[in-house]
Amino acid sequence: MRSIRARLTETKAKPKQQGYNIYCTVNGVLTPIVYTRTEIDGLSYIENVNLTKSKRVRRQIAAKNTRSTLIPVTEGASTINAVVSFTYDYGLKESSGNIIHWLSSFDRINLEQSTSANQPDLGLYGKGILEHSPIYFKRDNSDFMSLNSAITVSGDFTMFFYIEPIPVASLHKQYRLLGKSDDNDMYISIGESINESYNISFASGSEYVTTASGYWQPSSKKLLITIQRQGSKVYIRENGTQVATGTIPTSNFVFDQFGKIGNVSIPTFNGSLYHFSLYDGYISNELQSIENSII
Repeated sequence: MRSIRARLTETKAKPKQQGYNIYCTVNGVLTPIVYTRTEIDGLSYIENVNLTKSKRVRRQIAAKNTRSTLIPVTEGASTINAVVSFTYDYGLKESSGNIIHWLSSFDRINLEQSTSANQPDLGLYGKGILEHSPIYFKRDNSDFMSLNSAITVSGDFTMFFYIEPIPVASLHKQYRLLGKSDDNDMYISIGESINESYNISFASGSEYVTTASGYWQPSSKKLLITIQRQGSKVYIRENGTQVATGTIPTSNFVFDQFGKIGNVSIPTFNGSLYHFSLYDGYISNELQSIENSII
């Protein structure tokens, strides 16, 4: 008769490991405990059972609780609602490592890409793990995704982009974030040309541009970008620190795609996207709490 005696051992974690492997002794041999996991694509995988580190559990619970209490957000007598929210660990459908569908947490909005050549990858080179890896857009392949319904932003707003911009030929330039498929002059981009960083364009000659010395340089490898409009003022933050402010047009901003400007096929966004969300107002009191919950 086999003797099975379970015990917990602490092992050195691999870079993507979320905690400690759990082992049991089978006939005197220390053996990892595994389980079968079925992904959204219907395929099954064998994975190790891990015990999540208590510190990480506390951090995740705090982030989820914070996020849930901030949707909607109350600012004085006003209620600010989330219009759309895409996160790398929710609503994804992939095929052979390519992302074909990304569902928003709100209002049945989704990002789609039916052309396989332009589909972003699940993680770097499509080797990521569903609901654990960011969405990787490759400029070489002109990757982008389209919304199933265009979104019109009027009045005050707050946007969050959590990205990892990847330079091309050592230069950080032309990171196309939001665009409108039938309008090459309506977009949000970073580093459209030398000596420019953030560019928010509403029409030809109607835009907000932040100047830079040379090409834009991100303040960290992974970057949370917050863009807000309050009346005719714009505020831009990187990882919770304000980096730019100025006067911005008050006209509507319309977008229906991520990673691409209008019908311009190249260049497209190059890098990873972890999170994008949009709120229909200017958030002040709870801004830092939301930023902390995203990172």
